[in-house]
Parts: sequence; structure tokens; C-alpha cells
Amino acid sequence: MTAEILRGFSRALCVALATRNTEPIVPFLHPDVEWVMYGPVDLFPFMGKRQGKAAVLAAIGELAAAAALTRCEPEQVLFDGSEAAALVRLTAQDRRSGRTLTVRMAQFATAQDGQLRSVRVLFDTLDAAEQALGREFDLSRVA
Repeated sequence: MTAEILRGFSRALCVALATRNTEPIVPFLHPDVEWVMYGPVDLFPFMGKRQGKAAVLAAIGELAAAAALTRCEPEQVLFDGSEAAALVRLTAQDRRSGRTLTVRMAQFATAQDGQLRSVRVLFDTLDAAEQALGREFDLSRVA
């Protein structure tokens, strides 16, 4: 069951990010879903913690407004009962700068009552920030 939920949600999320329409996502979200996207909220304001279906849909709407998804390639997907994990490579166009961004994302999800109850998303945010800003960061000064 979790496999079907996560696959359906992933397809709906890709559609939402490509079209800016979050309606296909609604049936997959538990009313009290907890959603966390780890990353620098100053640079990517759609990241952070959201609680509840409306807040999650708003965050996904913010993400869709910031980036137009052009490709979504699952690399690994694992399922265990009501839990799932996926490693995905995403390619999107940053709507602010017009730059093409390619990042890897790890998703961890838990299902309850046939819907997603908890979603944790980790991005390679250093790589994403460098691509979004169009420059590399010199980390030797902080190492």
C-alpha cells in the first residue's frame, strides 16, 4: 500500500511542479500531514517545516512558483511496511534566474490510513545554492 501511495504522490508532485497545480496532490495527503524540507529557508523559502494539508499544499505551491520541474528520475526506492524512502534526481528551471538546476533529493515518508502522514525531504542544498546563485562557494575559509 505504501508503495502505491508514494508512487502516486511522486507522480502528482511532478505534475504539480510542472504545471503549478497542486490539486492532484490533495488525495495523497493526510489531513494532519507533517512535511519537512531541510535546507536554507533564506534562499529557498518553501523549505522548512509545515503541518497540515493546507500548509503543505501552500509550500508545494511556493516551490512550483520558484522552479519549473523539467525532469524527475527516481534512482532508488525502498519500501518497508508503512514506510518508504526514495533517492531522486530532479532537473528544474529556476523561475527567478532562468538557470537550470539539477539536484538530488532523498525522501522519507510514512503512510497512515492510505495517505502520507509524514514526509521528510533532504536536498543537496550546497549544490542547489551554488546553481541557483550561479557561483561556487569557497568553503576552505570555514574548514
